[in-house]
Amino acid sequence: MRAAFFHDERFTLDPAGTYYSSGTLPYRSFQRYLKHFDRVIMVGRLGGAQQSPMCTVASGPGVEFDCIPAGDLALPSFLAAVRRRAREVLARVDCAVIRLPSLVGVLAAREASVAGVPWMAEVVGDVFEALWNHGSWRGKAAALPLYALNRYYVGRASSAIFVSTTLQRRYPPGGAWVAASNVLIEAPRPEVLARRLARIASTAPAAARTIGLVGSYDVAYKGHETALRALAGLRRRGKDVLLRCIGVGDPSRWLRRAAELGVAAHVELGNARPHGEPVLRWMDELDALVVPSLTEGLPRCLVEGMSRALPAVGSLTGGIPELLERPALHRPGDAAGMARRLEALLWSPATLEAQARRNWTLAGDYAAEVLEARRDGLIRRFKAGIAGGSARAA
Repeated sequence: MRAAFFHDERFTLDPAGTYYSSGTLPYRSFQRYLKHFDRVIMVGRLGGAQQSPMCTVASGPGVEFDCIPAGDLALPSFLAAVRRRAREVLARVDCAVIRLPSLVGVLAAREASVAGVPWMAEVVGDVFEALWNHGSWRGKAAALPLYALNRYYVGRASSAIFVSTTLQRRYPPGGAWVAASNVLIEAPRPEVLARRLARIASTAPAAARTIGLVGSYDVAYKGHETALRALAGLRRRGKDVLLRCIGVGDPSRWLRRAAELGVAAHVELGNARPHGEPVLRWMDELDALVVPSLTEGLPRCLVEGMSRALPAVGSLTGGIPELLERPALHRPGDAAGMARRLEALLWSPATLEAQARRNWTLAGDYAAEVLEARRDGLIRRFKAGIAGGSARAA
């Protein structure tokens, strides 16, 4: 049995014929489905972006790429090309997996419905909040219509996997569903917790505290503005804090903003790091992780940080409240609230220790084997429905 996979992901191709993902669709993402299907045909975008340290290998046994040359997602010619490619690929598969939100995904869902090809959805984010908070007028103009389209097609899918239960409420499924984050972590190890507790115990009261933020510099919704203003507020109150960031894109506007706020000397804006151990090692040097996003699905970086027993503060959006307790949460964009949460956390060894233990324990619920069991059960039911003729392509 063969399955197609549709998403807006932009891949690069090296001279040896190896495909690379920006990090959101590495080969291991397809392995989830190769356990159930003989072959997966990936339809996304190809080219138009340089490889970065975040890129991961997407090629591997059982995966075929049938991508469309990258273009402006709003151009009629590109939309027509997506529809043609979707029809061609759907004609040679038994079913489809469509990752939403995505424009390629919405068009593929329409074509699958017309052709009667069963499909399941992976829902990984809230398109309305992402576009509304993107920072451009084009994003705001597209937010409502794309929200309506994605909501409609999630409701038409045979089955759906959500990265958070919050998304399930905002995009109600029409069929069977499970909540399972896309993050891939090992089961948290006791020695990681021991190292974190030793770090907390050895930190002198007057020592500087280091907080970290992971997110693209090219968008406004990752909360860099909120974090910088919170940092400025803490330093005005005499708190010695350093903000370290890593991410893809151009950090120059945030460097300028840090200078305007008078905290440029206390901000490090670093390049992205490959997923996995390099990011985890970076997190081990932090005292707390901050996730001040204006919109989120269920942030990978927060689950990764929790697996390192890292205390965290985040905003009340998306799946973040599913991971953090109320005292660690602030309203999106509320820099003063973020600063208060950090002050109460960073200078209280007892609170830091309690949050380290709590986050480390909760991260176990997101270990790969736990999430894979949930996904596998749903995919098996979806596949059985195809074989029995009950999977719908409405």
